[in-house]
Amino acid sequence: MFLGRRPATTERQSSKARTRWRIRLMAYVVMTGVAGTLAAVVTPTAAQAGAIVPCPADIQYWHNVGYVGGRPPLPVREGHRYRIVSATPRFYPADGRAVSNGLPYPVSATVTANQTRTIQVTTTVGVAAQLTEQLTYNVSVAIMQVRSTMVGVSTTFDVPAYSTVYADYGVHGYDVSYYVEKWRRVANSPNCEEWGYYSSTATAPTYIEGWQLRVG
Repeated sequence: MFLGRRPATTERQSSKARTRWRIRLMAYVVMTGVAGTLAAVVTPTAAQAGAIVPCPADIQYWHNVGYVGGRPPLPVREGHRYRIVSATPRFYPADGRAVSNGLPYPVSATVTANQTRTIQVTTTVGVAAQLTEQLTYNVSVAIMQVRSTMVGVSTTFDVPAYSTVYADYGVHGYDVSYYVEKWRRVANSPNCEEWGYYSSTATAPTYIEGWQLRVG
């Protein structure tokens, strides 16, 4: 009877061993899957990475954007380099009037601006204050970051016979196309990493405002 039971015991032990092996295998698979997931999370991508090169001499506007390991941690600094592609003169009206003359001789008319409008350098790429500084250097010293038109300003003009004169009050400025390069370095390292090239447009008012007249 004793000898007849040993194969059953051996079979049960073998079954238990196979079960333990399956558990270890499953645990290994699960741990491998988790490790792979963690590796995917912590591994940095090269989507924004660029070549490490000596920092261009004309990079401007360095500012801190984060820190990297160390004791103490070292600051990561980002610098911008702007390039103006084009600047087209533009008049930005804030208020307007139309005076029609149905008589066979000219008449005098006076109009007054009663509406104000704020025009400012706006951009989706780069910093408005930095872009404004570059525009004053490269386009016009009259450019301002923000300009609000005045109210109560009047003008007098003659309206020719059987015609209409349109009078618009506003600010002179520019429609600007530009791009900005972004570079990053650790602390004051002489080497930089290219961090992106971005194109954009901006509105750039000047301090010059007044009336524009046209005959319709």
